Amino acid sequence: MAIVGLFDSGLGGLTVACQVRKQIPEAKIEFYGDNGRNPYGPLSQKTIVEYSKQILDFLAEKGVDLAIIACNTATAAALDVVKNKYNFPVLGMIEPGSRAALRESKNKRIGVLGTEFTIKSGAYDKALKRLNKEVEIYGQACPKFTLLVEQGKVKGQETEEAVSGYLSELEDVGIDTLILGCTHYPVLIGIIENYLGENVKVIDPAVEVVVEAKTKLADVLGDITGEPEFNFYTSGDPETFKEFGENILGGPIKKVEKVFLGK
Repeated sequence: MAIVGLFDSGLGGLTVACQVRKQIPEAKIEFYGDNGRNPYGPLSQKTIVEYSKQILDFLAEKGVDLAIIACNTATAAALDVVKNKYNFPVLGMIEPGSRAALRESKNKRIGVLGTEFTIKSGAYDKALKRLNKEVEIYGQACPKFTLLVEQGKVKGQETEEAVSGYLSELEDVGIDTLILGCTHYPVLIGIIENYLGENVKVIDPAVEVVVEAKTKLADVLGDITGEPEFNFYTSGDPETFKEFGENILGGPIKKVEKVFLGK
């Protein structure tokens, strides 16, 4: 059996868990949502690295074969620090999302939506430029999106106004591809695509990172077999996690265990 660990600052990483369930249906999933300490976007890099280490240590105790930092902010802040500290592969969201965007883009003008930390870090800019020096990148921080998703406000006037407010900043630069650089944002993909229209391809990095995870697991484990299983943990309120998490997963969550890490 393959055991895949995932973590996010909150519920957004469940969009990545959905992809694991879709692409690796035999996997056991250990998911930690750090709802009690989110959002990560305004935090310092030092703090995000510390939180990421605490959670990866916790997932290591669960015997995971591979871990995905299902959070772009934590990927930008911590992946380079933590990726070689464990005896299992640790994957992040940014490199896979960048690869997918460059495959889709025709004019190499790519937009990136993300948290304040992700955009200010320039993590997508660096990854995209490493892959193609000619690419032009236009970043837009969208701090309201994470809060809206965490509160279950995935449609309605408030959400539509937030989408139009942020995306209007990208209308005049001619992007043909947009990366959803936060794992919360795919929950809003319908509203985002409707606003942008059919001429802009929207990229969910979760799809690509799970393709990479599946390949790495096959290299280590060979054929992946077993009964699928989900275990959920949160530093926040388990009932809130369960209520809004079920909306993202599209199915019932039987149990969420409260586990607060650190001091």
